[in-house]
Amino acid sequence: MNILILYKNIEDKDIIKDLKNNNVYFLNQKEYSYKKIKELKNKKDIQIIVCIGRNSFLLNIYSYFLNIPVVYTDNMKNIEDIETLLQNKLAYKIRRDLPVLMYHRVIDDKNEIGFYDTYVTKENFEKQMKYLSENNYTSLTFKDIQNGEYKKRFDKNKKYVIITFDDGYKDNLKNALPILKKYNMKIVLFLITSESYNKWDTDVENREKEKKFNLMSKEEVKELIASNLVEIGGHTTKHLDMPNVDLKKIEEDLKVSNKILEEITGYMPISFAYPWGRSTKDIREIVKKEGYKFAVSTEDGPACFSDDLFEIVRVGVYSDDSIEKFALKISGKYPFIREKRNEMKAFRNKIRKFFRIKTK
Repeated sequence: MNILILYKNIEDKDIIKDLKNNNVYFLNQKEYSYKKIKELKNKKDIQIIVCIGRNSFLLNIYSYFLNIPVVYTDNMKNIEDIETLLQNKLAYKIRRDLPVLMYHRVIDDKNEIGFYDTYVTKENFEKQMKYLSENNYTSLTFKDIQNGEYKKRFDKNKKYVIITFDDGYKDNLKNALPILKKYNMKIVLFLITSESYNKWDTDVENREKEKKFNLMSKEEVKELIASNLVEIGGHTTKHLDMPNVDLKKIEEDLKVSNKILEEITGYMPISFAYPWGRSTKDIREIVKKEGYKFAVSTEDGPACFSDDLFEIVRVGVYSDDSIEKFALKISGKYPFIREKRNEMKAFRNKIRKFFRIKTK
């Protein structure tokens, strides 16, 4: 991210040098002008302005006409907070962010179609990976960005995507891996460690039962890892509905899961997926305590990737997605569209409630 800092004194300038993974440019507040900011925008592709001090009416006018968002701050000592604020401001200005896709199964037989729409066909998956490749997307894993590299995700010369799979079905090895190899696409697989099939969806009483689909063995997971295209992340031992489980048991479960994952992979996982995307603040704290650096939900969470690295929103890819819809989902705009839609729905419901109109 290319940042212009309008500083007041040399101490501020020294502190701001710690803004890592960014290109930072400086102007003294006594010297800046519309012309100077415009020149920097054209020469250095300035994406955001940070002004140390109070809100400036004149700078807001410059910001509007130059189409550069501005952030005001009185305190530059907490660099991490400032960086998070910058990421948020820019993401909402351009209304897009790093897309994180969510898959489960890739099938090549109609008999493998289940009750729940948690699959894509092998044919469609290949079309999607081909689209990513032909449109110059670079696939990332969480390992690739664990040292803050995600802060460079707004680079205008790059297009990034994180592809994730949940649970660890056998078809991931059989059907997905050859396609991933063909197009050199990396994925993150969130692995259930202590089940041999999707028991959490089949052995149920209060909802529709899913067909039985087998999960990979440890040896098959190792074969997947050997491709060097797969990062393994945590997903609990038995696909726990975490908000309905005692916190102590969650902590114990993660320790067991982590140990198994380390035995399989040779490393401690740094990324985690909440089963069904369900979490609470306490659960997120436990996940963080157990050594994870990132955690993903399903379709709940802030639209801006870096707002909360332990509630990263994903975009599900489903069986009936056309390539046009897939293109929208990887544009990085989808979570913002969904967030706006939810805001409008909440607003309409408030209006209905105020006028005592029955909510649909």
